[in-house]
Amino acid sequence: MFYILVFWAFLYLFFILFIVSGLFKHSKLPIKTTSSLPNISVVIAARNEELNLPDLIQDLISQEYSLDKIEVIFVDDRSTDSTPNILEEASKNFAFIKHIKVDKPSKNMTPKKHALSKGIEMASGEVIITTDADCRVGKFWVSSMAYSVITNNAITIGYSEISNKNNNLFAQYQAIDFLAIIIANSGAAGWKQYWSGTGQNLAYLKDDFISIGGFDAVKNKISGDDMYLVQTISKLKTGYLHIDPNSFVTTQPLSSVKEFLNQRIRWSSNSKENFKQNPLFFMFLLTSFSYNIMIILSIIFNSHWFILYTIKFILDSIVVFFGKMLFEKKVNIPIYCIWSILQPLYILIVGTLGLRGKFTWKT
Repeated sequence: MFYILVFWAFLYLFFILFIVSGLFKHSKLPIKTTSSLPNISVVIAARNEELNLPDLIQDLISQEYSLDKIEVIFVDDRSTDSTPNILEEASKNFAFIKHIKVDKPSKNMTPKKHALSKGIEMASGEVIITTDADCRVGKFWVSSMAYSVITNNAITIGYSEISNKNNNLFAQYQAIDFLAIIIANSGAAGWKQYWSGTGQNLAYLKDDFISIGGFDAVKNKISGDDMYLVQTISKLKTGYLHIDPNSFVTTQPLSSVKEFLNQRIRWSSNSKENFKQNPLFFMFLLTSFSYNIMIILSIIFNSHWFILYTIKFILDSIVVFFGKMLFEKKVNIPIYCIWSILQPLYILIVGTLGLRGKFTWKT
């Protein structure tokens, strides 16, 4: 048993060093003047988002980008609230805002991918930028993301964070958990290993989306559209982690523990897909899962648990410390400690249920 613990501890240390060293390989993209601006299509799938759409629409009409070079395409995916009315009004008031209504679910593709595919199919822009309807973006968001795609000829992975304007404890917990996920992916990206990203902030060339056959390869998968795009397009060309604060996006926290766990279990369900597609990423996920299981088992059998947990706490803290420096963010220390204490049990629940596909999704 002792040697098993040592094995997973050393493997965990390896991935920590891998991630931390990768964080130091990023730098901000130097800005150069350009004589021509690319045509941009912002594509957003929305379903029952009446509370969030007005703010996002206001952000999009405030973009510092030539209006004759940008279009915003909302795909209304069978909303039953006032979402259609909000989008109809926006498209009447602003010529560059368009919307599509999906009346029936696709028989050949899962809902989110189908909605995004419809929007991208309609898009006339050279560059596709995506976010979610519950997000907020800054006025230079389009400019920054588009510039990154064109300059690097790559899929651009943007930074996203959980909003915590009300200083809510649960929202702060979600913010740290999400930041930790972003940091892990960012560390891997420093070594040109593009594991995943978030559909809240992605940008890529439309031609690249067409070249990989859109979502056809994962059309029956409920989740993972963002991970698939990042992994597939980065292999076709390359990827780029964008750390320009002008490109950052904020999203709303989930309102309940049940919603939070369901979302994380859904994300976790994609892990097994990486066994063949991305072995290093799969090994990282397996190592994290196994090490946390070892902590739980050690607590049950009262064997070396304190040493194992202390090692994890120190290593995780190093990762979060350098990650928050990269993105110039602050971390609430007491909330971080709560997050760290709950991690072993949280990883056990989310990982196990994710592998079994025990989550729900909008149908």
